[in-house]
Amino acid sequence: APEERTSVGRRLRVRGFIGDDAFGRFGLVSQQGQPLNAFVQLAAWSVWLDTPNSANVLLLREGGTAPASPVYTMTSTGMVRVLPQPLAEVARLALAQRWTLEDLQLQPVMADSYVELRSPRVFLEPAIVRAFYDQQDGGALAPSHGTPAGQPTTAGVLTYFVNEIRCGDRFTPYSMVTAANKPIVPEDLKDDEIIISDWLAEDIAAKPGDNLTLKYYVMGRLRNLEEQSANFRVRAILPLSDPLFDRNLMPDFPGIAKAENCRDWDTGLPIQMNRIRPKDEQYWRDYRGTPKAFLTLAAGQRIWSNRYGNLTAIRYYHYQDPQGGILATNQFATARSSSALLMSITGLVKQNVAPEELGLRFEPVRAESLSASAPTQDFGQLFLGFSVFIIAAALILMSLLLQFGLERRAAETGTLLAVGFRPGQIRRIMIGETGLIALAGAAIGLVAGPFYARAMLTGLTTIWQNAVGGTAVVYYAETQTMLLGAACAVVVCWGTFWLALRRHTRQPVHVLMSRGPELEWSEETVATTRNRRRLLMITGTVCLLCAIATSIISLAWPDMAQAGLFFSGGALALAGFMAILAAALSHPDQTKPETRLSLWMLGYRNLARKRRRSMAVIGMLACGCFIVASIGVFRLEAVPEAGKRASGTGGFALVGESTHPILHDLDAEQGRQVYGLDSRALAGVSVVPFRVKDGDEASCLNLARPTQPRLLGVQPDLLDKRQAFAFAKVARGLPRERPWTLLNRDVAGIAKDEVPAIGDLASITWALGKKVGDTIDYTDEQGRTVKLRLVAGVANSILQGTLIVSEDEFLKLFPDTAGYRFFLIDAPAQRQTEVAAELARKLEDAGLELTSAVERLAAFNAVQNTYLGTFQALGGLGIVLGSVGLGIVVLRNVFERRAELGLLMAVGWRKSVLYRILMGEHAALLIAGLCAGVFAAALAVVPAAFARHSHIPTGTLALVLLAVALNGLLWTCAATAVSLRQNLREALRNE
Repeated sequence: APEERTSVGRRLRVRGFIGDDAFGRFGLVSQQGQPLNAFVQLAAWSVWLDTPNSANVLLLREGGTAPASPVYTMTSTGMVRVLPQPLAEVARLALAQRWTLEDLQLQPVMADSYVELRSPRVFLEPAIVRAFYDQQDGGALAPSHGTPAGQPTTAGVLTYFVNEIRCGDRFTPYSMVTAANKPIVPEDLKDDEIIISDWLAEDIAAKPGDNLTLKYYVMGRLRNLEEQSANFRVRAILPLSDPLFDRNLMPDFPGIAKAENCRDWDTGLPIQMNRIRPKDEQYWRDYRGTPKAFLTLAAGQRIWSNRYGNLTAIRYYHYQDPQGGILATNQFATARSSSALLMSITGLVKQNVAPEELGLRFEPVRAESLSASAPTQDFGQLFLGFSVFIIAAALILMSLLLQFGLERRAAETGTLLAVGFRPGQIRRIMIGETGLIALAGAAIGLVAGPFYARAMLTGLTTIWQNAVGGTAVVYYAETQTMLLGAACAVVVCWGTFWLALRRHTRQPVHVLMSRGPELEWSEETVATTRNRRRLLMITGTVCLLCAIATSIISLAWPDMAQAGLFFSGGALALAGFMAILAAALSHPDQTKPETRLSLWMLGYRNLARKRRRSMAVIGMLACGCFIVASIGVFRLEAVPEAGKRASGTGGFALVGESTHPILHDLDAEQGRQVYGLDSRALAGVSVVPFRVKDGDEASCLNLARPTQPRLLGVQPDLLDKRQAFAFAKVARGLPRERPWTLLNRDVAGIAKDEVPAIGDLASITWALGKKVGDTIDYTDEQGRTVKLRLVAGVANSILQGTLIVSEDEFLKLFPDTAGYRFFLIDAPAQRQTEVAAELARKLEDAGLELTSAVERLAAFNAVQNTYLGTFQALGGLGIVLGSVGLGIVVLRNVFERRAELGLLMAVGWRKSVLYRILMGEHAALLIAGLCAGVFAAALAVVPAAFARHSHIPTGTLALVLLAVALNGLLWTCAATAVSLRQNLREALRNE
């Protein structure tokens, strides 16, 4: 077909703007981004497009179901009640009952002996052919009552435009040739035989028995035409006056049917006008598109069938009955006129053709939207999982502060015990005191929580807006949830208070009234400490082995619940390291004199003397550091080797998407000439084109669950020869070499009713909720459900949001999809800007939009990095808690050891030495907490790090951990400096 008027320019005045509440966000696919909608009057739009009274979308008001009152229908057995049906089903039935041949773009042609159905699209859709014509039985339907035996009723027609009909050294250019079956051609005509007109026989000097060669174009890739040929033997020569030569056999070929002479042909084919002779012009004026030769339908379909169909017309023949009326056989046996026959044909459409087979189906968009509103990933669970570590750090800090308070009240507790109070009574008194504080804190949190949530939502719409892709985020809270959270906080606090008070009130009275809760070392406590140390070492070792086993399970079975394994492995690793560190601080030989007492050993003994206090600081720092380190591994940086084939860009420089299909090969010189592209500007540029079936956004840019993701069709060889992209996973049992070839059905070895597909692993896992090896139900152009088998997954690539199948399979599913609308462009790095400018300028009418492949990948990565940033904010909170706890411990330790430090100064120790001792002690706590968190994070993220096949941001991670360490050292230095400013000698005098 000619390519004229592929775009029309119209200048419109902006009337106004409408918001989401006034239909402005209307869209039929699941996506988070703001749709680019513009609204105009339908009548004006139809005039501009020359499609009056036409529409391609019908919206039905959502009114629930059919009428709520009972509906009855009469059947042969009596009155039957019909249950209400969903609106979509009611609409589908109404459409199937009311549509007409015009709605199907079927054009009836009435003649004396037949009624012919043809289409302005030249080829009839397969669904139409199946409804009207039995190809399995040669097109002849079984004769009906009252029909002469053997009378044929239908005939299939396939008329094709051939470039040349040659016999020896003589040929006729550009002719119509028809392939048909009986009664158009004799029933005994063989597939290698041809019937020609006397005009053609005279022109090429052909006679019965001669061999003729037909040359014709078939559609190749893009609009590339491949000239092929076929040989036939002349069966007979008939005069043009024979009824067989009917000009109606030529379909309405665009650019030909309305041409007055051959010179006016505009077919889109490379016709050489100099080959057209005066006699060819005369033939066109006299006979128009009357075929010059006839083949069997089987022979024509063998050489001319294509994805659009294999028939250009169907004819229904009738005959005269003795009363002069018209009778037709089979379904049309009662038709008494051509108009009645036409009405019967229309009825046959409604009976045998389902609207879905022609791509017309009603979809419950509201129900689908509600179904898609289920999030692709439950971020609430992820936040809760990471928050567990922060809650643990907060509880440790709370317990530490409570312990400090209890130590200050040790004498009070001892006095109460001495005068007769029972430990349980004291615990109840103190729990009542602290419980009021917990209730006050919960009340404050209940009020402040919504403000914190609103602040998070504000971040998601401003600095973190990449995470939601421009989606409007609205605050919503349930009172029940908030009260439940507050109640849980109070219960956890009371539990922590009870554990701390239980240990405190179990101390002997004389210890509480004299030295406080710190016990003197004795042989009995040494034995107890040895047992405790042994138990802690065993517990820590078991926890670490379990954490390692969890990582191995994650590596061996990557399809398991990775989030659960991550958190469980991380918690086990943290517990294991904490237990080992606790055992290291539970030294059993504290009472034995050291042969050589060093500053290091002195600091170690001071830490072990307050073991629980030291472990509290280590635990808080470890929890915060675990979150920061583990999340940092998952951050996606701009890949330095983006130009490599195995990177997320596939080695491509640009990604292009067009509104209208590109019909010519941009890699071929001929295709570039069609669009006026400068070959010098595109030197060294190659393009991999994809056919596109629009669907739901299935990338991380869509928070909703896609049901029909966008589908791309590509020639696997174009990606395979480039070895483009790195594959994270291949389905079990399939070869891992050359994974792009798995798009070929014979290589993938899957069932005949399935189509192999490849997608980005992140999209498969999170957006689609599937895993490699699963199937996805997809609806094709004819409304049939097909299964896409996920045979492989690409690692973190620019292909996120789509599923890719081979072009051959794509055209089987969507044969009417013209051209290509998605492009991966390989261009020299130093000329990317020049190439992009040339393509965008010359392909502007196609709506081509080009983006850098690196920028596209960065946009996808920004979503994940933004979510990780929010999680790292939680980790930062843990670091703050740990740092505050470290500072409090420093201040408390120095306060309790003022007399000890004053004694050291009195015997000649300089304050600088004391500063180094205190800094060394608490820096050791800082380092222990950081190491425990980092090592636990390493064990937890090993499976994910191996599965991602992507660059780990070691530089960024190292900087973050260094910042954490410097933050802790800053708090330690500040607290130590403040503490040593006191008059330590005065404290010694008070002692």
